Amino acid sequence: MTELDEALERFQRVGPEYAGGLANHGPMAAEALERLGHPALIPAWVERYAPRLPPAATGRVLRPEERPEQLGRFDAWPDWVATFEAELAERPWPEVAAAGVRALLPGFFAAATHGWLRAAHAVRALEAVETPVRRRELAFGLGYWAARYQTLPGRPGAGGSDGRNPAEFLRQVSLLPEADRRPGLFTEAVGPLADFPAFAAEVDRLSEPAAEDVEAALGELCRAAVELYWAQPSQRVAALHAVTAPSALRLLAPVLDAHTRRQALLAAAQAAAALRSATAVSEPRTPDPEIERCAEDEAEIRYRAACSLEEHAIKFAEACLREHRLSPAPVWRRAAADAALRLAPDDRRAC
Repeated sequence: MTELDEALERFQRVGPEYAGGLANHGPMAAEALERLGHPALIPAWVERYAPRLPPAATGRVLRPEERPEQLGRFDAWPDWVATFEAELAERPWPEVAAAGVRALLPGFFAAATHGWLRAAHAVRALEAVETPVRRRELAFGLGYWAARYQTLPGRPGAGGSDGRNPAEFLRQVSLLPEADRRPGLFTEAVGPLADFPAFAAEVDRLSEPAAEDVEAALGELCRAAVELYWAQPSQRVAALHAVTAPSALRLLAPVLDAHTRRQALLAAAQAAAALRSATAVSEPRTPDPEIERCAEDEAEIRYRAACSLEEHAIKFAEACLREHRLSPAPVWRRAAADAALRLAPDDRRAC
């Protein structure tokens, strides 16, 4: 059994949240550590992170007629995991993953996108090597997504296209007035958008790309998001999720059909824009020579991110380096170095 499989097995014995609603990043960060080339640090990560998490509960398989009412009910989390485990026992995991994504996409923002993210990391782990514990991790990811299912205002593309692609939409989305903003978890911070008509109207006018343009549109969206991350250092954690959520579509894409990939791209853009609208600030960035030096060496970025044992630094740096390989630009390495060097443990407080 690999270090990753052992980590996943350990994190499957504990719950998906701690400290009043913070998402369990353990399995996602473990998988990202492997991708960063530092699997030897996975046991240290597990020993540092797992003790904060409560024991997992055992659930029952939900009947099909029960499932709509159980969406978004966190107390049903063990039942959702049991339900997806039962499906995985009957069907190949790619089929279960694809069907789960299609069913859950309207609630993409669940747990500030961490249900989507956990499922995505599980799929990439399965694409590498199929094992029983990795299949079960997919059930945990989809189950968490279903239990924290959360919709956002607006329906992407419902109002007709005004020619605004996902990247333009993210850059130009109307920002929630400061007086209306809500502190706390990101799932709560986006709540006031329900009473902010401009956001829903802009979501409705979001353009759906043609099937052949999804890859380019995804790259542009991720690039817009990382530029916004770089522009607001006091909001690093909110801004980095506007990168990792869209980029995770690349991890799930192998099991999704063309229509679902387009819909997932729009859902990711909507989620990223919600985070930006609810949290973005305008601020100067002070030059940081240490970040610039680190950004020159990808191996150093990988090492510093992995050794930080900070979940967001690990996951974000891995995503940035992944995007950099696809479309090289200095901002990817700078952003990854910034997260590796400057994200502090207290920054996890909002997600």
